[in-house]
Amino acid sequence: MPGIAKLRSFGLLALATAVVLTAGCSRQASTGKDFTVATGWSQDADPLVAAERAVRMAVERLGTSPLKGVIFYENFPRHAKEREIGEVVQKVAGSAQTIGVRAIPYCDQGALWENSVVALAIGGRDAKVQAAAARLDDNRLSLGREVGRQIAGVGNPRLVMVLSEPNLSFAADHISVEDFLTGLKETFGEQAMVFGGNGLPDDKGGSLQFHNGKAMEGAVVAMGIAGPVRFIGSNTNEFEPVDRVITVTKARGKWVMEFDGRPAAEVYRELSGKKPGQPITYDDVDPIGVDLGDGQLYVRMVLFEKKARYTAQEARRKDYIEESKDLPIGSLRFVAEVPEGTRARVLVYKGDPKRILQSAATGVERALSQMQSGEKPLVVLTSSCCARRFRLRDLDPRADEVKEGIRLASGAETVPVFGLDAWGELGPIHSPYKGLPYQYQQHTFVSGLLVLTR
Repeated sequence: MPGIAKLRSFGLLALATAVVLTAGCSRQASTGKDFTVATGWSQDADPLVAAERAVRMAVERLGTSPLKGVIFYENFPRHAKEREIGEVVQKVAGSAQTIGVRAIPYCDQGALWENSVVALAIGGRDAKVQAAAARLDDNRLSLGREVGRQIAGVGNPRLVMVLSEPNLSFAADHISVEDFLTGLKETFGEQAMVFGGNGLPDDKGGSLQFHNGKAMEGAVVAMGIAGPVRFIGSNTNEFEPVDRVITVTKARGKWVMEFDGRPAAEVYRELSGKKPGQPITYDDVDPIGVDLGDGQLYVRMVLFEKKARYTAQEARRKDYIEESKDLPIGSLRFVAEVPEGTRARVLVYKGDPKRILQSAATGVERALSQMQSGEKPLVVLTSSCCARRFRLRDLDPRADEVKEGIRLASGAETVPVFGLDAWGELGPIHSPYKGLPYQYQQHTFVSGLLVLTR
């Protein structure tokens, strides 16, 4: 169905998506496999109306396939009825498992901002799902094992969707999201891929999570998905790497003191073209890329710089200042550990909206190119950094990562889209980093393709 990316009518695009899903069901019947997914979405000032409509649309699109699970994203951070959204979702889903999080959602229509709900329904006789929920714990390794233990009943999950509040990743120096991922890997082994992200925070920095109808805060919710499916993942970004490769020669925890034997901030400014003393824009547009080989870079943003004197705004980060009290001037703080021996390249932001949109198309194209003969695409999943969206909105308020990015990828014209703007993404990387094929990421477009196997 060529040209569907240019359709703007809700009815036409909804019909196109329904046609794809119906065809998918008939192909599954011919192969003896029954596993399907469907998307639904709605915008309404009343969150309960939006939730009911979005989930019902997704469930109805499954056709005769029995519903097994629902994943949803909602964006009502200041509405008195927000906590009731999970109950409405569960009522429509019946006995099926459900999880959700507050987030800015993506769907076939593009980016939906305020007052929206997007849902992904999973169904079929061969589909197996199991939802889990656990309170955040400083012992992230134990937390990962606990979430994995709850999901273990699903058998051999091919995909584990993880949703949380930002504190899963943005935590104190001694807490590591990599420990959480390691705990999951210990439970599931190599075949399962972890995907998802942290939700949209409210004015107090918290975010709602939902598990089988119940609204939660300060928690991780997850869903294990098993069946005749495979998950193909990719990550891309819009930054331009400099040619020179640098090596972390001195580090402690989440702080890097030296690149190539010199103060980290000094080397960063030199390679990024900044003048001496020019500010590094913390967690904004100044990253490094961990070199995973074959031109693939794993983004790590600079969060703070150890200085002799701080601006008034910098001085508010007393936690970082306390962490670095015995570190040398010029040390850089990252959101996660960048250990000694890590090879990296400084990444430069060009401020070009086309680079952001193209990176979305590139990520989906990479996943589509890895499909094997006889496999059928079910849904494009995305976990795109919120900062990318804000940068894109500042550069071009009309630009959309779905309509002008994902839909431009060859083969993605009619595949349903389900995604979120994440305050910290979880997803696959090109090759293992610290023993994990998936990682916590930043300022990256993390995408994936769930496919029905042969």
